[in-house]
Amino acid sequence: MEQAIVVEQLVKRYGKLTAVDGISFAVPRGTIFGLLGRNGAGKTTTLECCIGIGQPASGSVRVLGLDPTRPRDLARLRPRIGVQLQTTSLPEKANVREVLELYAAYYGIRTQPQAMAARVGLDGKLDRQVGQMSGGEQQRLALALALQHDPEVLFLDEPSAGMDAFGRRILFAEVERLRAAGKTIVLTTHYIEEAERLSDRICMIQRGRIVAQATAAELVAQFGGDATVSIVADGFAPAALDGLGTWTQTGGQWNLATRGEPGLALAAIVTQANAMGAKIASLDLHRPTLEDAFVAITGETLAETE
Repeated sequence: MEQAIVVEQLVKRYGKLTAVDGISFAVPRGTIFGLLGRNGAGKTTTLECCIGIGQPASGSVRVLGLDPTRPRDLARLRPRIGVQLQTTSLPEKANVREVLELYAAYYGIRTQPQAMAARVGLDGKLDRQVGQMSGGEQQRLALALALQHDPEVLFLDEPSAGMDAFGRRILFAEVERLRAAGKTIVLTTHYIEEAERLSDRICMIQRGRIVAQATAAELVAQFGGDATVSIVADGFAPAALDGLGTWTQTGGQWNLATRGEPGLALAAIVTQANAMGAKIASLDLHRPTLEDAFVAITGETLAETE
């Protein structure tokens, strides 16, 4: 499959701080590539090197076969990529219509402000000034600016930061529409749900280095650990259920790390409890998640970034 983006041994330093330390990855055309990690992991710095904002200390970046560190290549690349940064500075006195028309003029294209605003959930707000918009609305306007020239490759840097549930639904729907249209997308995020739902492949970054790279399902299968079933029930003991997996007890709670399908184990446990006349106080099934895999790989939780 043809690669839209190829990053090889990328290093970026700020003084004595190495923000990106030898990162390499490739993004096939028509796929969504997620860079997942805590704030400060090096995700945004990597993206900035891909779009020509950052100058690498060493290594190489190619986007659509062009080198964004070379001015001539970057000039050829800019009309072919769209970028939504974490924060976009827009003139506060300009309204939505004016901003869309201004950015369209940069690309030499005709714009349809009404249709573009509706696409990102800003219909009816063409006359609203940027300074009067919420942070989430400004993020959706930034998304519209990144999309309106129909780029081949889209870079989204923490795109849902500051968005409410409505804004996230708009974002998810738009990314999924772009996937269906065969666009290539690089997404940086510290939200597990966002990475898992949108990314075809996930690259976990920690302290400027890649610590894992695979599909979400592969990461969970390899690093997520066992599914577990937990039960608290007076009079229950896991007699004759040893074949389901490994049992441990914490206080009055029995925990089973299952060897097979946890749903079947759950049914067997309930059947055993009923046969023993045990009164079930609580029953819980936990399947391994991408967050479990992230914690196992990095020793960190993404929740600490909030």
